[in-house]
Amino acid sequence: MNPETRLRLARWLVSIPAFFVMVVPPSVDWGTSHLMNPLWPPHARMHTAWLLVTNSMVMAMALVLIWRQRDTHNLLLGAALAAAPLLGFFVAAATRASYGGAFTDPNGVAVTAGPLDANLVASVSYTHLRAHA
Repeated sequence: MNPETRLRLARWLVSIPAFFVMVVPPSVDWGTSHLMNPLWPPHARMHTAWLLVTNSMVMAMALVLIWRQRDTHNLLLGAALAAAPLLGFFVAAATRASYGGAFTDPNGVAVTAGPLDANLVASVSYTHLRAHA
């Protein structure tokens, strides 16, 4: 594979997860399972809105860097920026026992992929795809 083709493939392999993280969580979580859940405290809802908007903005900036110029420096910078929300998810998942966190809320709608939490499945899938970039 020539270097230009390899660079284009890497851009796509990093861009696809970034796009999905930019669009899917706000689309799913801006409903009654999270942000509009009347049982959630208002402060928790504010943090959720903040997280959703910030992650989408970070992913949008990453996509601009990835595609803006045809060099590996911007691709690497964009890839690193796009990795931050995914890494944050894994840290939050790994430490959830220390702060009483859970993958699902009994007052919300559990989103699963078979027996597994859909957020976990999606994050592992995105990370796997990025690893091949």
